[in-house]
Amino acid sequence: MIRDWRVVRPQVRREREPAGRERWLSADENQAVEEACPVEWWPLVAMLIYTGLRVGEAQGLLGEDVRLAERRVSIHEGNRHVKTPSSVRDVPIAEPLAEILAPILWRLPAGPADPVFASSLGDYRALRRTWRRICEAVGIHGATLHDCRHTFGVHCAQAGVPIARLQKLLGHATPAMALRYMKHAPEAYFAEDAAKVAASLTGELDREREARAAAARANLRTA
Repeated sequence: MIRDWRVVRPQVRREREPAGRERWLSADENQAVEEACPVEWWPLVAMLIYTGLRVGEAQGLLGEDVRLAERRVSIHEGNRHVKTPSSVRDVPIAEPLAEILAPILWRLPAGPADPVFASSLGDYRALRRTWRRICEAVGIHGATLHDCRHTFGVHCAQAGVPIARLQKLLGHATPAMALRYMKHAPEAYFAEDAAKVAASLTGELDREREARAAAARANLRTA
């Protein structure tokens, strides 16, 4: 009998995007989650909150995917944990997340083909149970594990991240899927956007660019 010794990569759970439902965590709730989260689970939970990755994407990360020096996480087809072709993307690693990941990658350096998170953290059901216990401990109601992704999306919108960039960060197939978060964009940006449009319509933007270019040329001549 001929045996096939090829390694079969386990199937990673792919979550469906809930239609019409949105629950996200405030900054205070995020802090409460961090304080209540078991130490061994916090790096994975933090990865979900700070990057908006799908659970399967985060649990399937390999050493080659997390480039701490470049402050980026790469989701690509090579690891077979992408949901759709649009899911292939790079996501920035915020400084707080880098500080969380650095000690782990230092103690347990993951090779290019090694899982970033321990095998015990790859159990979706165990992660979901842990999340429920965290939420119960701090009194967070109605938040599912997938809502870590919504949390990232909402805070991106509140920070003024453009819709096209948000779509790319979340790996959405269409802009419509990311548009749900735009209602959280601060109204302060409305006046700023209107001013930019008006400057373009009146030619003020072009005149400003010409003035800056002239100033730059003058500086070069006197340098």
